[in-house]
Amino acid sequence: MFTSYLKIAYRNLIKKKFYSTVNILGLAIGMTCCLLISIYILDELSYDNFHEKANRIYRLCTHVKVGESEFTAPATSAAVAVPFAEELPEVETAVRLNRWPEKMVRYETKTFTEKRVIAADPDFFKVFSFPLVAGNPETALQEPHAVVITEAKARQYFPDGEAIGNSLYIDNELYTVSGIAEEVPENSHIHFDFVFSFLTLPKSKVTEWGNINTYTYFLLAEGSTIGGVTDKLDGLLKKYFTDYDEMKVRGDVFEMFAQPLSIIHLHSHLLEEFEPNGNIYNLYIFGVIALFIILIASINFMNLATARSAARAKEVGVRKTLGSLRSTLVKQFLTEAMLMTFLAMLLALGMAELFRNTFNQLAGKNLSLDYFENPWLLPGIMGFTILLGFLAGSYPAFYLTRFQPVEVLRGKIAAGSRSSGFRNTMVIFQFVISISLIICTLIVNKQLTFMRNKDLGFNKENVIVLPQAEKLANHMDAFRQALLQSSDIQAVAYSSHAPFRGYFGTYVNQKGKDKQGQIMNFLSVSYDYLHTMEVQLIAGRNFSPEFAGDTAAVVINEETIRQLGIENPIGEMVEFDDKKATIIGVVKDYHFESLHSKIHPLILKLAGGYAFTEIRVQSENLPETLSFIENNWQRFAAGTPFAYSFLHEDFNRLFAAEQHIGSIMAVFTALAILIACLGLLALAAFMAEQRTKEIGIRKVMGASITHIVLLLSKDFTKLIALAILIAMPIAYFAMDRWLTGFAYQMKMSLPIFLIAGITALLIAWLTVSFQSVKAALANPVDSLRKE
Repeated sequence: MFTSYLKIAYRNLIKKKFYSTVNILGLAIGMTCCLLISIYILDELSYDNFHEKANRIYRLCTHVKVGESEFTAPATSAAVAVPFAEELPEVETAVRLNRWPEKMVRYETKTFTEKRVIAADPDFFKVFSFPLVAGNPETALQEPHAVVITEAKARQYFPDGEAIGNSLYIDNELYTVSGIAEEVPENSHIHFDFVFSFLTLPKSKVTEWGNINTYTYFLLAEGSTIGGVTDKLDGLLKKYFTDYDEMKVRGDVFEMFAQPLSIIHLHSHLLEEFEPNGNIYNLYIFGVIALFIILIASINFMNLATARSAARAKEVGVRKTLGSLRSTLVKQFLTEAMLMTFLAMLLALGMAELFRNTFNQLAGKNLSLDYFENPWLLPGIMGFTILLGFLAGSYPAFYLTRFQPVEVLRGKIAAGSRSSGFRNTMVIFQFVISISLIICTLIVNKQLTFMRNKDLGFNKENVIVLPQAEKLANHMDAFRQALLQSSDIQAVAYSSHAPFRGYFGTYVNQKGKDKQGQIMNFLSVSYDYLHTMEVQLIAGRNFSPEFAGDTAAVVINEETIRQLGIENPIGEMVEFDDKKATIIGVVKDYHFESLHSKIHPLILKLAGGYAFTEIRVQSENLPETLSFIENNWQRFAAGTPFAYSFLHEDFNRLFAAEQHIGSIMAVFTALAILIACLGLLALAAFMAEQRTKEIGIRKVMGASITHIVLLLSKDFTKLIALAILIAMPIAYFAMDRWLTGFAYQMKMSLPIFLIAGITALLIAWLTVSFQSVKAALANPVDSLRKE
């Protein structure tokens, strides 16, 4: 019996090649999108799950509020971990981590700038499941100046010999390789190539709890609850943090809280995360897109099946008259639907593999379709195909088989008349989805353009940033003077932090005033910093070598004035780090951090400790200019690899996640429209086929081609116009919520919605017009010869 169902289903597919192709292709595109988005979502949800003790690993975070200043960091002081683990029985162990943007690593004559270098306490490999292929995880980091490297780095530095026991220089300090780790999985929020012992750092012995600069993770003891830990955090702060009581009296806040490892990647967006995290809302967006696309494809299937109900209804009537049961007919129609969905799934699997690399580039991922390493994948695909086949075929199967044989054979069933309302509703639903996606895509891309083009308050273009300025040691001024010899270099400056890379906070108050101080960002700069970055000075003066007292002076931004409540800042005294300084200048507020946050107060001072070199260059002759800078770098920072970035590229990287979202949404929106238009094309072809005689009569009576095209298009135009009206408020509320994640937002204006609606209408017209023109051009003799 089943073989008979398959034969009939196959014959029907071959008989109606056009409709079968539209259905299978539409379903295949929808399934491909759904499959690619699914592996993306599953990858995001799998972050950090590979750790054997993942459900017992937590991270300590700190929340600070002083006056109007407030921040939450995923870190604590380096002093917290030891008493935390020793005095809380619920904590099995705690480990501290530090990371650096880059470190210089040298072995014999090989020197490289490494970007994934961290320091960790000895229990690092006890808490986290990063397996070692060589060395003892229990003892690998027990001694100062011990370092564990990954397999790839072992091959890079020691291609011909044994890495264990050999020595490496990290920033000119000698380290012994004590272990080799497997490569860190992509779905980890911590990545490293080098892990050296935290005991090497001077901060491993600090006792000050107020200096928040270290990531602290802890392992909850088996049988304990996290509530037992959080209840004791205030007691520890009161015992060890010397300013705790004073801050409480002032009404300020200094508190710690525990964050489960499982939520860090998708739910944590704190100041200075270990690595850029994902966002759970992005998964919601992609999940909804996948659902919508597969719904559009399924609607196409149901629409075309119900549209062809008159032709199939005669078949149902004859077969019922000959004794077929309704259940048998339902099985027949479901078999046809299942056959098409299985063919579509086979095509989708090929298309997913074909376009996987393109999707990875859009998403910034390295995803794979490994059906054997993921035992859920094949059963999941099969189950999804069966479910989709049943859902896509259920309406036509149960709708067509309910016709009474007498009504059908007497010709009382008009062509699709009973299902026209359902079809119209489905067409509207398809285009509501498509138009909503168009609007959302336009708004996402406009927000990205808005952020890229927003006035930052300084000029980010043509600025080259060099890390590791400290490697110049006493040659900073000589390096600067050498660079300025080139006419292609306009200015050179040094700073402790580069824009968009995070700043230190310090407690600042106005000298001699009772007004409460604030936590403010601190930046150490050289004399030419404001000139190099083209930051606007609006009051007072800049730092100058002509004034010896400028080493005890500061320049502040407008937000600092507002938060300190100073009316005439020039000449006023401020206190920070137990030192006094005179305000000599005020700069216009500029965005030194991401546009995701508002501008914070900023203190600039000549304080040394420079880590970055900023070089403003001419836009022409960049290759020659870079070569000139590199030659001088090698001259004054011999042995340190030359590394650089352009400041505008650093700025653009801040929005990498949003750029990925925008690209993915644009592609899948286009595919959603394509699928909807495939269904519209087939539906228009069917409707034109049903009105062949009417068109022939109208042409004989003198109707023009334009009149006939408009006649066939007007019904679809009404449906899409209604879809536009429904989609606009839906898209508005969705994107209004998305935009709340940005401190600075573009305005959603009516033209965006109109452009989306007109675009959808034009695409629909073009799609329908293809069949309408074809029908209008047909010879009326062919359609009327049987009359």
